[in-house]
Amino acid sequence: MKLGEFGNGGLQELFDHEFDKVLKNIQDPNTDPKAARKITMQITIKPDESRMVGQVDIKVNHAAAPIKGLATSILMEKSGAGIKVQELGGQVPGQIDMNKIVNMEGARK
Repeated sequence: MKLGEFGNGGLQELFDHEFDKVLKNIQDPNTDPKAARKITMQITIKPDESRMVGQVDIKVNHAAAPIKGLATSILMEKSGAGIKVQELGGQVPGQIDMNKIVNMEGARK
């Protein structure tokens, strides 16, 4: 028996479905391009007492690369009974942006 004949072609369909998911995961820019992906086919055959008939259970699944994490920085400040949180977007509140001052002086000339 050939693999393509199992389940009247069902095994091939299951594989194609999981393979498509793996290909989409590879193309996802939010995943590690070098991470390995895996497709697993499990075929379990349970024969009856006469050893003439076997029940076949077929499972196909995949392991994709996880979505990459993201790092950022936050500033936390006590405010009354609570805490104010602000993401640092390149400038700490209360500090002067020297690039803006340089650009303003260049515009005056």
